[in-house]
Amino acid sequence: MLSMNNAICHQADICVIGGGMAGMIAAISAARHGARVVLMHDRPVLGGNASSEIRMWIRGAAGRENRETGILQELELENIYRNPTMNYSLWDSVLLQAVMAEKNITLLLNCSCLDCQTAGGRITSVTGWQLNTYAFHTVEAQIFLDCSGDSILAPLCGAAYRVGREGQNDLGESEAPAQADRKTMGNSCLIEARQTDHPCPFTAPEWANVYPDDASMMDKNHDFIGTGVNFWWIELGGEQDTIADTQTLNMELLKIAFGVWDHIKNRGDHGADNWELEWVGFLPGKRESRRYEGDYMLTQQDLSTGRPFPDVVAYGGWTMDNHLPAGFYAPGYSSHHLPVNAPYPIPYRCLYSRNIDNLMFAGRNISASHLAMSSTRVMATCSLMGQA
Repeated sequence: MLSMNNAICHQADICVIGGGMAGMIAAISAARHGARVVLMHDRPVLGGNASSEIRMWIRGAAGRENRETGILQELELENIYRNPTMNYSLWDSVLLQAVMAEKNITLLLNCSCLDCQTAGGRITSVTGWQLNTYAFHTVEAQIFLDCSGDSILAPLCGAAYRVGREGQNDLGESEAPAQADRKTMGNSCLIEARQTDHPCPFTAPEWANVYPDDASMMDKNHDFIGTGVNFWWIELGGEQDTIADTQTLNMELLKIAFGVWDHIKNRGDHGADNWELEWVGFLPGKRESRRYEGDYMLTQQDLSTGRPFPDVVAYGGWTMDNHLPAGFYAPGYSSHHLPVNAPYPIPYRCLYSRNIDNLMFAGRNISASHLAMSSTRVMATCSLMGQA
């Protein structure tokens, strides 16, 4: 049996868990300020939901002339220069280059955090398992920054967190359900297709779902030609546990995804004769799971009014884009949009734990209600929080 006692040890000022857009940019920002950083990420590529493995578009503050700058814009401009056709593999290389350029960052890819040690209300070290080297890595640091999205450190260190939707009386949110529950937004399996100059027949896997008509597909909008739709509505998990049930959900999402393409190609005229299924997201993108509790929790009211704070460190501006827990099985359009005062401020007090002294976080797991998080979760906003 392998023992964590034989782990490779690293010393750092800051340890960042999770190399999505928030965590990667947090690591770069900290390194540029002179901190020794270890970035531990459980995938082979950086970028999280924006990487080639999931391929979600980076979105942020909506509205006229609202646009995120800082390190995120550096990355986007470099990508435009090096990757004008927006090839996802080249985008992966742009992100990797940005981290490799920082001499103060030690990058641990394919390394999944699985344990941590605490003392006196502080985290002293974390340990991860690196899949391709079959080695444990232990990182001792002064500050630990959880950008994993799933708040992996919360159950390991005893940090306060919550899951699900608050009730109307909990935070006074008018659009919250009457009673609190553990329902969340779900995970999506994105797919990509390309147009060719010849017919492209498609034979679905025998395990794919069959949708003979639009009604059986819950009347989802699949008029993809010329619309740029990325099939975000192939979504499940809001009524299950988006962590514990992930593998089961992934398999069901694949059945739906291939069944949807089979419907488009073989069950009715969708103008897709010359279109070919080019890519399917075997790693679905996740919207929501655990959220930390900080010294302040953003609410629906904060976003709708643009409430000012004395400790503003970032801004958001996406609508409160609250996907229905039933996801694919909710008839028709399966999200509910609430307006925000764009751009709205995000305070520093939402980015650190209220009960673990040296635990911070950035990304979709910050201290925000379910409704507020339905806006702050988008990756450009997460990137600003990471840089902060």
